[in-house]
Amino acid sequence: MLSKFLFASAATVAALSGLANAQTNITENDCASSSEYSRCNRDVADKWSSCVRNCNGNGNCVVDCGCESHQKYINCMAESCWNQVYSCKYQLFVQQYFAICPSAQEPIPFWPPPDNAPNRCSCDLGKVTQTTLSSRNQQVKCMRAVTDKLTGDIGNIPDLSKLNDGLDIANRASDCACCGASASISASWDICPHTEPTLAGADMWGVFFPSDLPNLYTSLPNWAWSSCDATLQDTNCKDLGFTDTDKFYKPGDFPNNGTSTLYEVGGTVSAPPSGTVLTWSQASATYTVTATGYDRKAVASQSEYRATATGSDETFPVQTSDSGAAALRTGGLGAVVAGIVAVAML
Repeated sequence: MLSKFLFASAATVAALSGLANAQTNITENDCASSSEYSRCNRDVADKWSSCVRNCNGNGNCVVDCGCESHQKYINCMAESCWNQVYSCKYQLFVQQYFAICPSAQEPIPFWPPPDNAPNRCSCDLGKVTQTTLSSRNQQVKCMRAVTDKLTGDIGNIPDLSKLNDGLDIANRASDCACCGASASISASWDICPHTEPTLAGADMWGVFFPSDLPNLYTSLPNWAWSSCDATLQDTNCKDLGFTDTDKFYKPGDFPNNGTSTLYEVGGTVSAPPSGTVLTWSQASATYTVTATGYDRKAVASQSEYRATATGSDETFPVQTSDSGAAALRTGGLGAVVAGIVAVAML
C-alpha cells in the first residue's frame, strides 16, 4: 500500500505547491479546442492553488490536492486537447503524476500510447515508466521475501547466538536492490536506445527508488547503485521475480548513450481516441469526460507554431516534431520532485 507524507516540511509543501501551475506544458494553440482547453486549465490551476492554501501546511492534504489536480488536468486533455494525448509532453505529464501522487494507479487515459499511435512520442515514455513502476513493486516484494525469510529463520533457531545470517541477508537484500535499480535504469537504453537517457527517463530511478526509505533498505544502510557490478554478475534477476524486463545492465556495462531529443512522429490524431465520452477512475474518484470538437481559430493559427491542419473540418491540428517537447525534461523529473523527499513510495 502506498502511503502519503511521513513528514511534511516547509520545503516539501513548497515543492508540491509550486507544481500548481505545471499543467501539461502543452500550449493551448496545439489543442483541438484552444479556448476550452485554456478555460479548463485555468479552472484547475485556480482550484489547486486554493486547495493548497486551505491545507494550512498539512502535508497529506497538499499531496491530495496535487493528485486531484493532476487527474483534472488529464480530464482537460481528454475534453479539449485529445489530439495531443500521445505526445511527449502528455506522456511526461503522466510520468510526473506517478511521481508526485502516491495513490496513482493504472489504467491512465491514453497512457501508454498504443503501438504506432499517431502523433506519438519518438520514445515510448509510457513503457519506460511502466517498467520503472513494476521494477519498484518487484523490488519491494523481493525485499519483503528477504524479511520474511529472516523472521522465519529467527523463529526456528533456539540459540540466537548461532544465527549466522548477517552476510547472507545483506547479500540477498543487495540482490533485490541491484536488480530493481538495474531493471528501472536499463529500460531507458533498452526501450529508447536512440534517445538521450535522461530524456528517456533514466533519472526516474532516483525518484521511485528513494535510497533513504527505511522499510526498503533496512538491511542495506550503505547500499549504492555503483556497488552492483559484482552482484548483477552473479545474480539471475528473473529468478528473484523481476520478470517485466529482459535487460539488467551493470553500472559499468551500459551501451552507448543515445543522442536524440524527444519529438512526435506518426501524423495526426484526427478524432478523440477514447470516443465521444471517456470514463476513468482513480482511488478517490471516477470521472466522465465528453470530448469537444475543434476551434477554427486554433487551426488557423497553427502556422505560427509550425503545425498544419489539412482536409475537411473533421481534421485537427498536429504538433510538429520540433515543438520542443524535450523542454519539459529541463532539469529532469528528479528536479521537479527533488523537494518532495518526505513522500514515502511504499
